[in-house]
Amino acid sequence: MTDALRASPSAPIARTMERVVRRLLYYPAQFTYGALALSLAVTLPKGFRSTDEAVLFGALVVAYVAWVQLWVRRRARDPGGRSAYTIVLAFLGGLLLAGMGLRDLVFTLVAATMLPQYYTYIPLPVAILAYVPMFIASEIAHTNAVLDHPNGIAFGATVVRGLAVIVIGVCFKVFSLQMEERDRLQASLAVAERKAGVLEERQRLAREIHDTLAQGFASIIVHLERAEQINGLGGSPAKGHIDLARSVAREGLEESRRMMAALRPEILERRALPEAVARVCEEWSRRTGIASSLEITGSPAPMHPDIELTLLRGVQEGLTNVARHSGAHTTAVTLSYMEDIIVLDLQDDGKGFVPGTAGDGKGGFGLHGMRERVESLQGSLQVESVLGEGTTISLTLPALRPAGGESPVPEAS
Repeated sequence: MTDALRASPSAPIARTMERVVRRLLYYPAQFTYGALALSLAVTLPKGFRSTDEAVLFGALVVAYVAWVQLWVRRRARDPGGRSAYTIVLAFLGGLLLAGMGLRDLVFTLVAATMLPQYYTYIPLPVAILAYVPMFIASEIAHTNAVLDHPNGIAFGATVVRGLAVIVIGVCFKVFSLQMEERDRLQASLAVAERKAGVLEERQRLAREIHDTLAQGFASIIVHLERAEQINGLGGSPAKGHIDLARSVAREGLEESRRMMAALRPEILERRALPEAVARVCEEWSRRTGIASSLEITGSPAPMHPDIELTLLRGVQEGLTNVARHSGAHTTAVTLSYMEDIIVLDLQDDGKGFVPGTAGDGKGGFGLHGMRERVESLQGSLQVESVLGEGTTISLTLPALRPAGGESPVPEAS
């Protein structure tokens, strides 16, 4: 597996932070009301200098609560954020935040919850200008906090400023993780696109072989046999040449069929992967006398031909190893369709082996080539065995869906 496709250790952190940011963007009221409640819990115990100040502040809080609801509705109606009403509403929100920010610097937390809304939703110049009143109000509130403690430290202001710095740092961290994840996904996509191109080319070649070589050889055979029936060439000197031509045509037809089978197995042309695996297991059990069972979990879905071919070959190779080496009485094959991966497990109740010997799948049982093929598709192959308790082969591949437009190659007639 290439480094570009290997999962980044920071990917789970990036996804968690992204979920938080998405909720902050799509559900602004939850975070804003939470920050507002916290700010009020810190501010109200300090009291007010006059009743008029308390009434004015209360009106600002109520107006801001109502403004948030208007903002949420406006986002749904104007996704572009460029209408005049949306822009006026954004400036109004900035003024209401500034009014509360003049009361106490802690209301900067409320402004921080709305900052992503402004900078991702409305035009950037509008977002900057709409937040200017809040910037000024926060500086005035900070200055007042310092003046209230001329011989000490304004701990409240220090905490709020510290939280603001942390929020900014977290934002940069999220951007960094997202850029890293984007680069990794782009590299993965490039590899997948190249692989999809190879798979599509193989399908095209299989169709071309069927429509030209296979059909041509089949037509030659038919015409030669028809000519022999019409003219009765039993004693003719041309009989030997006719037989030779027919033999060469049959060999060409068989070779073209082998080429098509190499590009995409015939059994996968006529059946979906679960049905093809079931057919392989049934035929193997009938031939070897070893009981086999197949279990399909998840929702089967079409996969890219190379994925299906590798899984089918894995079943065939694993069953061959069971028949040759394990001495098993039963085998169990499980094909598990998951969201991002597809897993094939093949378990037998044979004699098993000691890990590290030739039977570990690295040096014997014909699995070395299969391991290389699986890893070339960014998958993994694991072999586990306990002496006297059997062996389990687990093959995991990414669930690569067809790129579209792929049609099965019809069987040459």
